[in-house]
Amino acid sequence: MRGPAAYRDLVLRFPLLGVPVSVHWSFLLVALFGMGVYSGAEIAAWTAAVFVAVLLHESGHAFTARGFGAAPVSITLFALGGVTTWSAPKTLGPGKRFIISAAGSAVGIAAGVIVIVLARRGLFDALPDLAFVFLQSFVWAGLIWGILNWIPILPLDGGHMLQHGLEMFVPKRAAGIARVVSIIAGVAVIGIALYAREIFLAVFVAMITLMGMREGGARRPRPQPRPQIHPNLRPHPPASPSEPPTDQEPPNFPI
Repeated sequence: MRGPAAYRDLVLRFPLLGVPVSVHWSFLLVALFGMGVYSGAEIAAWTAAVFVAVLLHESGHAFTARGFGAAPVSITLFALGGVTTWSAPKTLGPGKRFIISAAGSAVGIAAGVIVIVLARRGLFDALPDLAFVFLQSFVWAGLIWGILNWIPILPLDGGHMLQHGLEMFVPKRAAGIARVVSIIAGVAVIGIALYAREIFLAVFVAMITLMGMREGGARRPRPQPRPQIHPNLRPHPPASPSEPPTDQEPPNFPI
């Protein structure tokens, strides 16, 4: 499943160290998930913290991909998460793809751990309550969701990491194995969530698992028609099903 190439109703565009970032108005829906816990200005702090956490997550993917030679690279924040889109060079093998997939959550987890360590050392004791809401929300969106994002369920980072890892050993069977493991892991997490009476988590994981099933089917090899190319034109080579040109992240929000 490929990420959205562009949105018409963007509310913000800015460069982040050379990587273009676009923010769709629907990202503000994040605020709705803070209303059950926070109120007033705290909701704004929650939304800002999730924005920073998701942007940091996507930056991990984007800058790692760019470091491996991928270009162009862009980030879009939308709905309740974001997507990093990058064009893969021919030299980008499954090992590097594995690292790119892992980098987003790794950055969020590292940032969350740093905030916790600094908090335990008392560096934030003098901050106002609103700042504590921001830091608490940031840790939840970065650290907790980063760990959950490594569960081997497509299209989560963990599912992509599993598939790219398998591609290094059984490239022809990697997509099929990853899809089966994704379904099993998804059903297991749904069962655990239902047992714990976490209905929202169960529904969310069910949606993610269904997305992964569709993604796995979309990446099956399809016959490619031979293009008619003018001799003076040099188009980009068609994307290979085993080497998708884009990296897509699922909704990156605390659940």
